Amino acid sequence: MMANTGLLVLTNPTKVMKLLPIIEKHVLKTLYIQYFPEKNIFPSGNHTISNSQWKITPYIQTVSNIYMDMSSVSACLDIRVLLTNLKNFNLSIINTKKPVEIVIFDQICSKKEADTFIQDYLANTSMGCNFVIYHDDQKIEKVNNTIPCVNKDKTYKNVALGGTFDRIHNGHKILLSEAVLHCTEKLTVGVTDTNMLSGKLLWEFIEPSPTRILKLKDFLEDIDSTLTYNIVLINDIYGPTKHDPTLELLVVSEETTRGANKVNEMRAKNNLSKLDIHVVKLIKDKNHKKHEEDKISSVNQRIRLLGTKLRAPRIKDKPLKPYIIGLTGGIASGKSSVAEKLEKLGAGLVNCDKIAHDLYLPGKKCFDAIFENFGSTILNSDGFIDRKALGDIVFSNKTELDKLNKIVWPIILEEAKKQINNFYTKGFDIIVIEAAVLIQANWQDECHEIWTCIVPPDEAVKRLKERNGLSEIDAQLRIQAQPSNLEQVNEANVVLCTLWSHDFTEEQVLKAWNELMLFLSNQAKS
Repeated sequence: MMANTGLLVLTNPTKVMKLLPIIEKHVLKTLYIQYFPEKNIFPSGNHTISNSQWKITPYIQTVSNIYMDMSSVSACLDIRVLLTNLKNFNLSIINTKKPVEIVIFDQICSKKEADTFIQDYLANTSMGCNFVIYHDDQKIEKVNNTIPCVNKDKTYKNVALGGTFDRIHNGHKILLSEAVLHCTEKLTVGVTDTNMLSGKLLWEFIEPSPTRILKLKDFLEDIDSTLTYNIVLINDIYGPTKHDPTLELLVVSEETTRGANKVNEMRAKNNLSKLDIHVVKLIKDKNHKKHEEDKISSVNQRIRLLGTKLRAPRIKDKPLKPYIIGLTGGIASGKSSVAEKLEKLGAGLVNCDKIAHDLYLPGKKCFDAIFENFGSTILNSDGFIDRKALGDIVFSNKTELDKLNKIVWPIILEEAKKQINNFYTKGFDIIVIEAAVLIQANWQDECHEIWTCIVPPDEAVKRLKERNGLSEIDAQLRIQAQPSNLEQVNEANVVLCTLWSHDFTEEQVLKAWNELMLFLSNQAKS
């Protein structure tokens, strides 16, 4: 049985890659790593580890390398390199927020030595903590701890850094760890607030500010419990750095060095001392795909959420057959492309736009009601409803749009339900309702799942101008008249983005479909 939380006692970082299979076999959720540099942690009758003159330089690259090596393990495993004891060698207790259930040693030891270590060092363990000893007869190369560092071994009482810190990944952990290693008293962390997010790719997936702050605080307090942490929301690139005279060091990544220079320019204007700058290198993402960034990043994490189940289906008090997927999204978001792919996979497709188009024909329910409410000005010379003329009226006047929606939505839903029944009688167990208005019309409860298609607003405007011949203003009006991407995502069980190639859209759809097949199979067995 796998443990939720483990501790790797590491004396030689070059062993990390060889330890990965053991880690993945024994630890499910959180892995703490306590590094004891080049030390024998099992001296006979003596478990005291001391260091007369601690320096930062030898350990910055080591900690970074550990996180980089660990990037190849499951993304579900939360890696935390503990720094409290690394910075304070006289401390003998290893404190962790989560109880350690299993300890992995990279040194050969006896059962008695392992039990004694666990008893002496671990302050927070479950009863009956297990252990695993790594055996390897091959010679392990000695770790080289000499690397250049901008500020060498200098430490600072007050250190600052900033970022979005969405779904903390190993790149964040290296940035934060280097800040912690340089800090002796207070670490100030600026977390970007909502107004700074909208320009980021798939920003709609970014976790709420309180969630990001809570997770950040949890991580920092876990890796070094001796510092004071001041975590604040920021609405510009400066945050507290523009007015706090106590700050001494600013830690930034390679891609934000220009921002660091701007911070010092602002401090000069405010008659504050210049901050020392420590630059942290970016980590390459060895597993990135062509549509992803080549570095470990939150953007890649958000891209990888596409096509996955974000929320549990709405199955309470609903029969699972037929299983209804509500496919929605803004105008020009690629719904039709996704609908075609789902149809090829075996789903029945109910196209609400086509239903509406048919119901707009003379003699149908919608035609009569629309003509009665909007008059003859919305008819063309053949006596049919001119959808462009009607659109010009309703998309520039919310009252008129609400009037139209109240007329047509109930009629469209009634016809959609008829088509669902027809598909089910023909043997289709999964049926897709493609409806741009699904969220506005509050049809969510008619579906087991909502699958939403999104593209950035500027991409939607571009597509509308090219596809529909609309002006920039008219295209923006169409987009503004519907729920935002964020509103759509907040209702979705699955999110798909058609910003990239058709192949990648198909990959997302197939991922979501396969996950649905597995879910329905498990439901059938239970």
